[in-house]
Amino acid sequence: MIDFILENWEGFFKWLGVVVSVGTLVAGATPTTKDDSIIGKVKKVADYVSVVNTAENRAKLEKYAKKGK
Repeated sequence: MIDFILENWEGFFKWLGVVVSVGTLVAGATPTTKDDSIIGKVKKVADYVSVVNTAENRAKLEKYAKKGK
C-alpha cells in the first residue's frame, strides 16, 4: 500500500485538485448547503496536504477542527 502511494502521489494530488475545483463549481451553483459542507471537508484535506502548509495555516486548521467538534 505504501509503495503504491509513493509511486502514485503525483496523480493523487492532480485528482485532488480536480475534485476540489469541480466540486467548488458545483457547490456554488446549487442552492443547498449540504454539498457546501462536503466540499469544505475536501478542501480541508487539500489544505492539510498542501505544499503551502505553513504554521499559520496549520493553526487555522486545528482551530477549525476543534470548533467543529
